[in-house]
Amino acid sequence: MHTEELKKLHIASFPGDEAYADYFFGHVPARAFTRSDEKGIVAAAYVKILSADIFGSVTEIPFLTGIATRADARRKGHCRELIGLVSATLEKEGYPFVMLHPFNHDFYSRLGFTDINFMGGFYPAPYGGNYEIKKLITDDWEACYRVLAEWQKAFPGHVLRSPSEQKAVIEMFTKVCGSGYLISRNGIPNAYVLFDDGKIVEACFTTPDAFDGVKELSGFRIPLPSREGEGYSMGKLLNAGGLLRLLPKRGVTLNARFSLSGKTYEIKVNKGRITELNEAEGEAYTLTEGELMRTALGQGKKYPFSPLKELFPEYNLALFEKY
Repeated sequence: MHTEELKKLHIASFPGDEAYADYFFGHVPARAFTRSDEKGIVAAAYVKILSADIFGSVTEIPFLTGIATRADARRKGHCRELIGLVSATLEKEGYPFVMLHPFNHDFYSRLGFTDINFMGGFYPAPYGGNYEIKKLITDDWEACYRVLAEWQKAFPGHVLRSPSEQKAVIEMFTKVCGSGYLISRNGIPNAYVLFDDGKIVEACFTTPDAFDGVKELSGFRIPLPSREGEGYSMGKLLNAGGLLRLLPKRGVTLNARFSLSGKTYEIKVNKGRITELNEAEGEAYTLTEGELMRTALGQGKKYPFSPLKELFPEYNLALFEKY
């Protein structure tokens, strides 16, 4: 659908070059939403469906990978209208919320998004390690996948990436838009990092000291999902009932009453299974949309008065997506 026109808009709006755009439109399984005027496509948004393993239950999460507006049509409400179209469509399709990595948190907060994931980080020690480092090449994708598979065990919630998807990611960074390093010890891969525009955008490791003493990484901050820290991902609630049905996954029994968006609900959970979810009369604890989404991603215990705080233990949803 108007691929060449979309590609031209993509090149004009995002960092990278034509090869970068060619890769995106040829390999990234993203769905395009557009708005047009008399000159053609005026704005485009791309949605990729991610599969997240949340305590053994796979959940599909729509992820906004990018929004572009033609230069002569900016600040005219096209982005707002397009996000409204995307949100309405995804809601009709049954998705409970949509996520993105924002370029500007304030901008997206005005469009109904709220912070739901946070990113911390650490700096490698300048000594120790005794690791071997090599420039990443495409053929290293299998070694990187082994590291990724081990790294994900530290996170009860993470986005699933298949071997073929990992190969595509490594190929993209080594051939199209970035670079990286593979770090090993005694011939066994321990970590890898991916760079774009001089910044580390993905770092996975099997031992926490895997980056220590690596001079190529001196001064770089290794990104790490955390319960607090720098705002990283944002989300917009689409369907409260749908999101609530994702919550109880670990055998919790709970009777709770809460208010959301001016409505009061009663929820009953028996050993991790919702038995009742109904609207009710009267007032109750007011739950914000952000609090509900953060509870779904395992941060409910940060809200000690929330009636839903026990539905999930705390964990970090590890989202590393170039798009």
